[in-house]
Amino acid sequence: MVQLKRRKVIIFTDCYDIAYNEIYQSLDRNLYELGMTNYRIDPFVAIPNFSIINAAFQIRLLGELYEPESLFLVIMNSQPNNPERIFGMTSNGIYFVGNNSGYFNWLLEDFGIHYLYKNHIDREKDNRSFGGKYVQVPTACKILLGQNMEELGAPYDAYLLNEYKISLGTVVHCDNFGLMKIYNTSNLDFSEGQELQILINDMPRCKAIFSNHFKSHPDDTWVLFRGSSLGGLPELGKVRSSNSAEILNVKVGDRISWKIV
Repeated sequence: MVQLKRRKVIIFTDCYDIAYNEIYQSLDRNLYELGMTNYRIDPFVAIPNFSIINAAFQIRLLGELYEPESLFLVIMNSQPNNPERIFGMTSNGIYFVGNNSGYFNWLLEDFGIHYLYKNHIDREKDNRSFGGKYVQVPTACKILLGQNMEELGAPYDAYLLNEYKISLGTVVHCDNFGLMKIYNTSNLDFSEGQELQILINDMPRCKAIFSNHFKSHPDDTWVLFRGSSLGGLPELGKVRSSNSAEILNVKVGDRISWKIV
């Protein structure tokens, strides 16, 4: 007997108090009531409050790791003007449901758009708060069920996507040890052990060395290194520190640059 492959659903959200349980249960119940069983809701991806930058990074990062037919459901507080709710599919087969805040742009620029729609249900038709629960969740469920896209929304031109760009040098993520991932596409053409002046928002803050082996250095050494994400985005951290970003008072959205001492 051939077993259907289970579709994966990944929730990206800054609502990780009791609101996440509401999202999860609404999603699970809707799918059950629609008669769908071949799905799996993966652990949620936590987004810092209001951070489009971090949402864009994490969506893009997982966009190359999840297989086609996976669905990215994004429910977060972002822009104050209630952007249009959109859904679609990338050229590499990832379904996505969210709104036009800009957090899908990196994913779509790198993987392309197969199709894009504006959700029929919007603020004019459904004025209840928590639109993620009452609009995005039902939309995601019907996509997973295979409902015709024209029944869920109207075609949406890509040129209408919010023009949201992340500047080079921007910190896009701080992990649980405070290692700072930096959006920088330039090559780190430094010799092992090269000493560097680190600037935070153009202000000198500390000295670091460049290394290909972060953990091989003594505790409390500041190191700039090629990280593990997206082909080696630069990362900055202090060896065996519990929160490198906090020491420098760095947050997602700050800018980090460096120069040879």
